[in-house]
Amino acid sequence: MKALNRLLVGSAILVAAVGSVHGQEDLDLSPSDMLNQNPEPLAATSEPSIGEIYSRLEALEAANHRRNAPPPAFSLGSEPWPYTAGGGSKATGGDPTVLRRPQEGKTSHSGKLPFKSSYDHEHGGLRFSSDDGEYSFGVNVFSQIDAKIYPEPSPGFATSGFYNPRSRFYLQGNVTKPIQYTCSFQNTYDSLGLTDAYLNFNYDSRCQIRVGRFKTPFTYEFYRIHVWDLPTPERSLFANNYEANRRLGLMLWGVVLDNRFEYAVGTFNTQRNSFEPNDNNQDAMAFLNFKPFYNLEEGALLRDWQFGGSVDAGQENQSVLPAALRTNSPPSSATVSGSASDEATVPFLQFNSGVRENGNRALWELHTAYYYRRLAMLAAWEWGHESYALGAGPSTRIPIDGWFFQGGYILTGENIRDRTLVDPHRPFNPRAGCFGLGALEATARYSALNLDSRVFTAGLADPTRWSNGAQLVDVGMNWYLNKFVKVYVGWERAVFDSPVFSNTGALQSSSDMFWTRTQLYF
Repeated sequence: MKALNRLLVGSAILVAAVGSVHGQEDLDLSPSDMLNQNPEPLAATSEPSIGEIYSRLEALEAANHRRNAPPPAFSLGSEPWPYTAGGGSKATGGDPTVLRRPQEGKTSHSGKLPFKSSYDHEHGGLRFSSDDGEYSFGVNVFSQIDAKIYPEPSPGFATSGFYNPRSRFYLQGNVTKPIQYTCSFQNTYDSLGLTDAYLNFNYDSRCQIRVGRFKTPFTYEFYRIHVWDLPTPERSLFANNYEANRRLGLMLWGVVLDNRFEYAVGTFNTQRNSFEPNDNNQDAMAFLNFKPFYNLEEGALLRDWQFGGSVDAGQENQSVLPAALRTNSPPSSATVSGSASDEATVPFLQFNSGVRENGNRALWELHTAYYYRRLAMLAAWEWGHESYALGAGPSTRIPIDGWFFQGGYILTGENIRDRTLVDPHRPFNPRAGCFGLGALEATARYSALNLDSRVFTAGLADPTRWSNGAQLVDVGMNWYLNKFVKVYVGWERAVFDSPVFSNTGALQSSSDMFWTRTQLYF
């Protein structure tokens, strides 16, 4: 019996030693490692009871079960993967495919994070978010299809046909409530690329920080109005050709005084649509917008009147962009031939080969907008200068000015407070018993752009082929089938200060186009 007791005591001591080794989560010793250990001599202790031995055996079994259990299955949208790929253990030789548990007790969230799904009817898009709103993921889809008819003999200024000016896919949300992210990709005519990629730090709506690639704060049309919300398919002549466009940069922005004052100020790479800096130069941009009567009671005449201005200034040294000025297309490095955008849009000035933006840039804008019930009116005056040089020649400062006035009126009774998509009272539905017409908005615009004649006298462009000024008249109708689908039908007439060269070899002083655009924003 005494021998049996000694055997049990020895077994218990061995069990305790092995259990202590297995209980160390980050230590994985082989049998040879264990034999090479030099433990301290065991102190003399009293013999344990049979119950203590059973307790130690049960603890060992539980520890081994926890160690050998497989990781929980990954569930998309419900929880993050609870293990991280790491360096592995001594026995695995640092195999990166071996998974280890993350550090515990260091975050406010652990384990499963249930996500709920919804559709954001106000802003559009599918949304997935945690119950507390700390984490979210959203998807938006945006696409436009144009049918353009040019009455001039084809090929004239441009070619009649169907075009895809924009298709975008947005991914956006937040990683904790104050930190928001947006990433979007766009196909435009015949090119595909990154459109937005930025973080926005919104710890206080009065003072937010945005960093990455995003819309720059210059011109009301570009910065404050999404392209899917425009009354006409494209922006005015000045905004289309001299908007600052999307750039990489850093911006401070916010809304203060109880939503009556908006501001934005930032520093950005100098070239429009830039993905990398051409030099150490930066453009400074600022935007201000006042809505002094924004909080008056509903029906007040001046409640939704707003006005303000913006500026884009810097020192330039890069390839010219846009390379050609056009009637209805955003700035592009393309010239007048070689891509789908060249076939779809009408150029009225192309810079000569070798021209660079070199020197001081200072562009300004003053704007106003007025919304009252079904009426929307927009206007802006833009001026300033760009500096250009032909090769290594001297820089020439070219004064630029433009302006536009635009109006829209909703014929079917829907009211708006800002430039946005219209949500019809009765969405379009031709079926009996649930007939709906949708919403109809009549719109018209006049815009003009003029460059100083030094653009010709300095050898920057050919005066026998191009014009340094253009005016644009647009008249049309927006039909909102529902909040997601919009169809524009209209006529556009471009008039040039001097005759412009067309693809037929003739010179023409004007161009007409009949335009239908079908748009989806969801």
